Order: sequence, then structure tokens, then C-alpha cells
Amino acid sequence: MGIISLLFSLFGVFLENSIEKKKFYIDDKWTIELPTDWDRRFSEIEINNSTILENIFFLPNTDLSMRIYSLNILKDDNYKKMEADIPDILAVFENIMSKVENKKEYRIPNHKSSKFKCYEYSYYENDKEIYAIATGIFMKGYLLKVNIASTIKKEVEKANILSI
Repeated sequence: MGIISLLFSLFGVFLENSIEKKKFYIDDKWTIELPTDWDRRFSEIEINNSTILENIFFLPNTDLSMRIYSLNILKDDNYKKMEADIPDILAVFENIMSKVENKKEYRIPNHKSSKFKCYEYSYYENDKEIYAIATGIFMKGYLLKVNIASTIKKEVEKANILSI
């Protein structure tokens, strides 16, 4: 879970300029620290006919937000359930992302790993164009999906580059 700690402890300029932070817990597995002026709410989403709780972190009075959820992924192995391996986790992420139109793979400069993958795309919401980077982080048995979105493309890219 080291990459996850790194992901959230380095989350952009927001943390560099802020001394006070508050901790948020996601599914009792992940911890995220953000400045105290960030808020959190929840939304129910459906994935593969299952309803899960999505954590939405946002900075009030801006369009910047992070939508995060964690999936525990199991596979059948000789009639018993086992935690899925990373290639299986990647396949689940690719299946989720296959439903997003006009996406393209996003490469983080100077960083390669088989344990995460990013896509960038845009969509319209409330007559505003929203730019997003979706990142899947793969660990044995778990997929952590992080969507960072805003109306300002540079804001999203900066947040994502500094987060890995």
C-alpha cells in the first residue's frame, strides 16, 4: 500500500501550501490527507450490477474534485475465492473504462509502472466542459479508482502528475 500513501501524501500544491490537514478514510483500507478546506460527500454508483459508495472530495467554490472508490476483487480458484492478481485487476479497470467515450491513455512523465494506468477524457456537465484523468491503482485483490476532474485542464494535470 506504499504507492497509495505516496499518491495521497503528495497530492499537489494543495498540501505544500497547507500546514493543517485532515485525514479521510476510504473503506477502512486507504487514508487520504487533504488540507482542512477540502470537503467530502458520498454518492452511490453502480458497477457491474453492484452498488458501491463513491467518496467525493472537493475544494468548495472551485470545480476541482476527486472521486474515489475501492473495489475488492476476488476470483474462483479450485472452488474457493482468492484475491485476484494484478492482471485480473487491470482487466476490471479496462472493462470499467471501456464505457468512457473518447478517452486516450495518459502517460505521467518520467514514471512507468504496471501497477497503475491513467486515461484522460472530457465530458459535459451542466453546460460546462469537464476535463478528467482517471487512474486505476492495482494491488493484489484491490482496485483503487481515482478520478480527478475540473473545468481547468492544467489544474487536473498538475494534481495528477504530483499525485504519483
